[in-house]
Amino acid sequence: MIQETAPIVVDEDGCTLLYAPEWLDNPHANFLCGDIFKQALSSEQITLSGRGQAWFIEMPDQSMVLRSYQRGGLISKFNQQTYIGWSAENSRAYKEWRLLLHLTQLGLPVPRPIAASFCRWPFRFIPLYRAHILLQRIPNVQTLDHLLAKSTVGAEVWKRVGACIRQFHDQGVYHADLNANNILLDSQQTVYLIDFDKSEIRQDKQSVSPQKTQWKLDNLQRLKRSLLKQQGLHEGYNFNELNWNALMAAYE
Repeated sequence: MIQETAPIVVDEDGCTLLYAPEWLDNPHANFLCGDIFKQALSSEQITLSGRGQAWFIEMPDQSMVLRSYQRGGLISKFNQQTYIGWSAENSRAYKEWRLLLHLTQLGLPVPRPIAASFCRWPFRFIPLYRAHILLQRIPNVQTLDHLLAKSTVGAEVWKRVGACIRQFHDQGVYHADLNANNILLDSQQTVYLIDFDKSEIRQDKQSVSPQKTQWKLDNLQRLKRSLLKQQGLHEGYNFNELNWNALMAAYE
């Protein structure tokens, strides 16, 4: 397991910031709500198919990803970023940050969590908040979805993806949005999973074998449905049943 310095929490002016001190040096509680852009060398807004807006942030000594939590569905037309809640620890940002810290300590291939914020909005003493999470940017990666849109992907890559998912499932990790946009591959074909919003530890890793656990099978089928959906939406999308069989062979 990877040992990390104990996280620190700062609370001021209606904002609470949870952060890893080896990554940030005495940040203000509202650091993720604007100060980070002032300190950054550069920033670039990116488009994700997942849950929220995100930016690449270049700091003097580190590349990071900042993501804001946003609502989906019909409610997003009226309220994009505001959530109800009093407790920072129960917010989506804090839950995802602590889960990622746990996965990092297990040595699983995920971005390291740097900070998470919980800020009252629009006033300090009301049960409404906005949330952000700051993560390590994994260098030289592309999403599996991007790769499949450009060209065929060899059986070895599909096997690596299947083996990676098995790693997480063996630790009881349920990924709430397992799709090709949340699977990254670097130039060495190392596989990473990202976007653990609403994800959780479902069970003790030794309680049931993966082949007999329904949620693990459902998780895999979610990924397959997302791949088939992309295949239907985009002409020339490079996914077929042989690819899936290679993934499953490595998983099993």
